Amino acid sequence: MVTIEDVAKEAGVSIATVSRVINNLGNVSEKTKMKVWRAVKKLNYKPKILASALARHRGKFLVGICESERLKDMEKQKLLPEFYSVILTSLEKVGEEYGTKFCKMDLLSPGDCDGYVLVGGDTNKEIINEYRIKRKPFILLDHYIPGEKVDCIVTNGYDGAYYATRYLIEKGLRKIFHIHGPLNSYGFRGRFEGYTTAMKEAGLLPKYYEYDDVKDNMEDVIEFMLRKNEKPEAIFASNDITAMRVIRELKKRDIKIPEEVSVIGFDDIISARDFNPPLTTLKVFKDEMGSLAAKRIYELLIGHDIHPVTISLFTKFIKRRSSI
Repeated sequence: MVTIEDVAKEAGVSIATVSRVINNLGNVSEKTKMKVWRAVKKLNYKPKILASALARHRGKFLVGICESERLKDMEKQKLLPEFYSVILTSLEKVGEEYGTKFCKMDLLSPGDCDGYVLVGGDTNKEIINEYRIKRKPFILLDHYIPGEKVDCIVTNGYDGAYYATRYLIEKGLRKIFHIHGPLNSYGFRGRFEGYTTAMKEAGLLPKYYEYDDVKDNMEDVIEFMLRKNEKPEAIFASNDITAMRVIRELKKRDIKIPEEVSVIGFDDIISARDFNPPLTTLKVFKDEMGSLAAKRIYELLIGHDIHPVTISLFTKFIKRRSSI
């Protein structure tokens, strides 16, 4: 088995220097870093990055999970999306492995913690500035704010929406409508833009309708859509809950899915597979989002790779029976 001592010998540096390079702890020249990484590659060494830091800090960090007002309202109504439930479960589970404890807090008035995970799309620049004043590490989960250099874990909604819309177009459909959530949300905005780009590239007219998932105004949305326009051939919804509500309302009007209207969702929540008909959707890798968020906040807490990053996960198209 190759050891860190072997790497140090091959690179001609000390064991401490190898450790600093592997854990990106600074105070090492670029030339020395290259020597260490070449030795790592040559010897096929598998470093346990963060292992020593984890041993030093285990059990010492408390991190606040700060939910947006919209999510809190949905929780009170027992409507918290399966999407966030899976992400937060993964966040807490992986966090435990790093010795990090999490507790839920109010986004606008959080308690004193070592760091914070800001969840949902309601966070704005003013809120970001309030957290900066605390001088504690924090990240955005499922949100991004242009111009703000803050660590973010997001899904590439643009790419997923573009792919889904192109899929429908390539199936010969032209009247493809989009029903979306609030566009102040980075996730919904990206899906909106991906859909729009695909439609315009195909020389088709994008048509949009906004759905309020807290008030649940889908009946009015569908009624307005059918009254204002011809019946769509397909509807791309900005998440699975929205897609399911679309299908229920269309069924009330005896519109067959997918024979008359194809419907595609986004997220691939647990209930999407068992829905009638099983929902075609874009799979968001929710466990990975939670895991990456736990790892990233931990890195910031121990001062590892502190330059802000945006981690964007691609989706996967899941074909089921709600679309042709």
